[in-house]
Amino acid sequence: MKDSVRPSPASDSRSDGVIGTDGGRGAVDRPVRLLHVDPDPYTTELLKAFSLRHADGVRVRSVNGFAEAVDAVETGVEVGGERVAVDCVVTEQRLPGGDGVALTERLRDAGYGVPVVFHTTCPSEDQEAAAFGAGADAYFEKRADRGRYDALFDRVRALVAERREGGSVTDRAPGSTPRTPGGGGTLRSEE
Repeated sequence: MKDSVRPSPASDSRSDGVIGTDGGRGAVDRPVRLLHVDPDPYTTELLKAFSLRHADGVRVRSVNGFAEAVDAVETGVEVGGERVAVDCVVTEQRLPGGDGVALTERLRDAGYGVPVVFHTTCPSEDQEAAAFGAGADAYFEKRADRGRYDALFDRVRALVAERREGGSVTDRAPGSTPRTPGGGGTLRSEE
């Protein structure tokens, strides 16, 4: 199975135009605050370690289940003693208290526009279709090779950059804005 990405929407349905708290440079220049939702401690540590060594500008915060993920998106995550909005969610399909598709549906139904990327051990076409149907932005099969993590972080950075450039990002939680899931079909990567 190949990795898949959804064509990105032109912009979110609402634009706040909020400038970040970084002296006027704006939200586009600040690090990506990634929420990783996965019950497997090995996978969590591997993603964090890769981000520290190879993914400049990405800060990973991890939770292990559905309820914790919803709470983190709604209230933000702690970075440098400050509670800030999550920029992107990377989730496993199988979660304690729910699943990645239900998490995506919950976030979309609540109007959160944060990009959602699946990084999962559930590489079936049915699961992939369900994820995109719920509003996911990309779907990656888990494999522990560097190229896989490079592709994952490249996609995360691209989704967040596009969202920030659209002017629809706030700098503090709860800061996610409503978003219209991308139209069109699924694009397959050529990996």
